[in-house]
Amino acid sequence: MKNKKKFVEEEREQRTQNILRCLRILFRTIQHHSRVIEKECGMSSAKLWMLWEIFNNPGLKVSQLADALIIHASTCSNLLDKLQEAGLVRRKRTNNDQRTVRVFLTEKGTQLLACAPRPAQGRLSEGLSRLPGQYLHELEEGLASLVVMIESIDSTGGMMPMTEK
Repeated sequence: MKNKKKFVEEEREQRTQNILRCLRILFRTIQHHSRVIEKECGMSSAKLWMLWEIFNNPGLKVSQLADALIIHASTCSNLLDKLQEAGLVRRKRTNNDQRTVRVFLTEKGTQLLACAPRPAQGRLSEGLSRLPGQYLHELEEGLASLVVMIESIDSTGGMMPMTEK
């Protein structure tokens, strides 16, 4: 019985180490890709991901864009301000409801995307979407439990892009 318990503990330790290794690979991959994007495009991967979303869905409302990026609307607006200052996007109010703002790429934004790499979060989201449903469900439950167990000091962190401070 004692050997079986020791084996279970060793297996648990090995699984923990494997998970930590995988998480490090994911985070470092995102960090590396973000640095590459910053160097090539002069902007964060979060901003580039935003441009890709606008390109794929011209005329998105700010709230829809925030939902697509899984960020707060205020964070989305702040990022849009920077992209608009750089001449990459434009905002347009609809005639029917002046409160509704839609977002479009400018010609400069479209040109930038023509030679830009895909953002790291897009790759991560794409990879997650290809996981079988059972794995996705287990990963979601496991990570949610882990967040609770480590008593995250910033519960709003899930609504901030990884590459923005």
